[in-house]
Amino acid sequence: RRMKHINLQRLLLGGVVAGLVIIFGEYILNGIILEAQFNAQREKFGLEYPTAGELAIGAFITLVYGIVLIWIYVAIRPRFGPGPGTAVVAGLTFWAIAHLLFLTTLWANNLVTFELAIVSIIWGLFEDPVAALIGAWLYQESESPE
Repeated sequence: RRMKHINLQRLLLGGVVAGLVIIFGEYILNGIILEAQFNAQREKFGLEYPTAGELAIGAFITLVYGIVLIWIYVAIRPRFGPGPGTAVVAGLTFWAIAHLLFLTTLWANNLVTFELAIVSIIWGLFEDPVAALIGAWLYQESESPE
């Protein structure tokens, strides 16, 4: 049996695509659906609308999130096997960290409203597994040389 090695190029490709899915989903949620609530939060803390540079940094960070998400998928493949079920497990694992725990912490520290936290947590419950499915679909391991 040949040992499989992580295909870094495919991991990065899948991760960037997963990150783009998350960026698109977060834009729909935060920039359209919850725009008024986020504007109220900005006002509460005396913050201006993010500059283009700040938005670019946020987009870059989200691309890194996508790479981490697909890395989780790649890391658990040997135990769970390749495929959509494993991608969903990776997506839910990422969701628990990036959405559930993070937003609960923001809410507990009064940095977001309960409504914003709950809506974002529920949104992520769908967004992260979808991003994982799409990114994982692009990933293939490479065979090690004999």
